[in-house]
Amino acid sequence: MNEVIIPERTMISPAPTVAWTPLGENAILIMSACDAIPGKVPVAVDGNPRNKVETMALTWRRPQADATQAVGFLCLAPAPSPDRAGSGAILLGRPGRPLRLILAPKPLPLQAFLAALADEAGQAFPTVVDGLLEVLLAGKSNPRRLRAVGMLLQSVAKPGGFVEVMGPLDDGIFVQGWTANFAAGRTKLLVAHGGLSPAVLEAGTFERDDLGEGARGFFGLLEECAIRHPSEIERLFFRANDGWRALEVYERHVVLEQITVPGHLRDGLQRGTAPAPTAEKLKHASQRFDGRDTISFLDQPVRAGIDDATIVEGTGVLIIGWLFDPERLAGSVTLRSGTQSCAIDKIWTRAVRPDVTAAFAEDPRFGPALASRRNSHGFIVFAPKLLPEPGQPLYLEFEVEGHGPVFLPLAPGRNPARRALERVFGLLDPRSSTATAVVEKQIAPALQAAEIAPPKAIETHDIGRFNADAAMGLVIGLDHRQRELSSLFALLAIDPEIKPLPIVVAAPGESFDRLGAEARRLARFYGLQVRLVLVEGVEDTCDALEAGVRACRFQTVALLSGAAQIRMPGWLGRLERAYRGRGGHCVASPTLLFEDNSIRWAGAWLEGEGANRRVYNRFVGYPLDAIGSLGPMEVAAGATECCVMSRNAFLEVDGFSRSYFTTGEKGLDLCLKLRMNGVPSLWVPEVEIYVVEDAETRPHVGALISLADRTSFDRRWALAISNMRG
Repeated sequence: MNEVIIPERTMISPAPTVAWTPLGENAILIMSACDAIPGKVPVAVDGNPRNKVETMALTWRRPQADATQAVGFLCLAPAPSPDRAGSGAILLGRPGRPLRLILAPKPLPLQAFLAALADEAGQAFPTVVDGLLEVLLAGKSNPRRLRAVGMLLQSVAKPGGFVEVMGPLDDGIFVQGWTANFAAGRTKLLVAHGGLSPAVLEAGTFERDDLGEGARGFFGLLEECAIRHPSEIERLFFRANDGWRALEVYERHVVLEQITVPGHLRDGLQRGTAPAPTAEKLKHASQRFDGRDTISFLDQPVRAGIDDATIVEGTGVLIIGWLFDPERLAGSVTLRSGTQSCAIDKIWTRAVRPDVTAAFAEDPRFGPALASRRNSHGFIVFAPKLLPEPGQPLYLEFEVEGHGPVFLPLAPGRNPARRALERVFGLLDPRSSTATAVVEKQIAPALQAAEIAPPKAIETHDIGRFNADAAMGLVIGLDHRQRELSSLFALLAIDPEIKPLPIVVAAPGESFDRLGAEARRLARFYGLQVRLVLVEGVEDTCDALEAGVRACRFQTVALLSGAAQIRMPGWLGRLERAYRGRGGHCVASPTLLFEDNSIRWAGAWLEGEGANRRVYNRFVGYPLDAIGSLGPMEVAAGATECCVMSRNAFLEVDGFSRSYFTTGEKGLDLCLKLRMNGVPSLWVPEVEIYVVEDAETRPHVGALISLADRTSFDRRWALAISNMRG
């Protein structure tokens, strides 16, 4: 066959003007007629023979037309340049002389173009459209091209059955209905859903007595589709042996709950047939969670139970439970909810559970399997960032040897992060290695990951002429514990350096009625100017202090924890003078004492080198005389139970971190953030303050809480501390 060449120069001759419509940015669809045209032709745009591509021409006979117009044709062509600087001509190469066409000045809308094509092609319209669909679907898709495909399909697709039942699944959509036009197996589809997108249907078929000859029921899964919920589906198009067909969505169709879909797949597999690859896919999907506890009914010695499952708000899921599996038949264990999952057996901490061993030892089915086996059946795990959406079930999936997946549904509660995590401490023996592992691998990471809302001042009450814009003010933070305010207010009132200052008293809303009434009475009695701040979200005094700082506009703030007790008048004046002596650019803290006058805090210091470097309290537990008569000196970090600092500096580092259980690490963290921001800490030894923490928690719980905070602190600060100077 001789090559068809478009000559460099073509004799100008009258050329017909042709209708066209755009298909995306780079292509147009043209329709015309000529005497003859091959199936594949080169096409040049804007009269430029060097700008050419090959296109497919779809043709039909025009019996009543002149011989020169006996063949109608339709083809895709490259879009002309936007400014139409060329001739607006299309050159189609063919044997003999090329065919030159002039584009109409304005394109037709797609719908009008297709209507004109239907009139022009007559009975050949379905065949032409079928060929055009193949061309359009073979090319690179774009919204306009898919819109054209959708309109063409609506014009030519014949009825192919109905979809009567649909339901969402994690990675597909279950469909069930009837058809006479495709067999079981894998079928390519186009899904109409406002737009149009491709998909694949893996389906089985089954007999139905209510259908005519040749029609069968089908069930299966739509995969590789852009939609995620059945409500989006308008109809399904597929290519049958006799052309395109459409599966309409039955008007009274049923939409299943996701949790019931696996049962419908199992039912379909029992009564229907499918090729082996499709049957295997559908069987795998039918083994998904359907709301039932299936691990409790295994023949194998594998059982599981949950003591507590808590959705930690904004953070993840904390689970305490046990897995009885003495013969190690269980493989992976996955926590799932909707499309979210977490392989918890990769991150959990196993724990000894003699109660589980005892419970199964007397069962003749399982007792023999326990011989010479460990009893570490328990587990504690935090699954980060897995937060079930409303309506989505939460469950565990176990892969069991010789059986496949089995499930255990969870009924989780919801709790704030600290409250949920603190509950775990009561279940642990601090002397065990398990407790250490749980704290380091589960509790500390969970608290660090928690998105805990900051404390919020929700109401304020001013007593006296409160000066919110004073250069300096005192902020007192109270937590939920019972505090005696009368002695505190008396000591504030007899100190001539404090009495003129505005004082902010911040307290949790739960205790505000009692504290607020007492604070009002005492402030009026002593003539103090006080702002009472009711705070939401208080876990400790640091939270109250932060809300108090944000509820005023002082340039300099003196912080005083509710656990602190003033030992001497003039304490604040001496701290402020030391603070001013450093240009107001430091955190000035006093010596903190226990009730027996031994040292609680006398500066935080850096010790060691490199990776072994740490922050420690050098004098803790020593008698007060141990520090002698030292003057103010810079230390690694200050003590926020009592200190003077710039309010702006506090706000610039975003105040206290919420990722600790205790105020000690919160204060240390704040001072290190300030240090990294160029604000050092200053210890003023001559100022002495008592700090008395109430023994509210059991000793072993306190030890675990301290371990959790130390672990969290080291995770956050170890690298920075190893590189600090001083």
